[in-house]
Amino acid sequence: MTVLFVLAVIPLTVAIVLARGEPVRTISCLGAMSVGCLIACYSLFGALRGRLTGEIR
Repeated sequence: MTVLFVLAVIPLTVAIVLARGEPVRTISCLGAMSVGCLIACYSLFGALRGRLTGEIR
């Protein structure tokens, strides 16, 4: 439970620091971080799926 809490608080803290505490900038920073995370996860899962099925990209 503690590890999940820390993993949830770290991106929020980074977003607040990068946005300098402004609410709108904090939300947009979190949105940008979410999009980056989705792209990274999609790329990672695609690479793993390709490796498991034997595809070469």
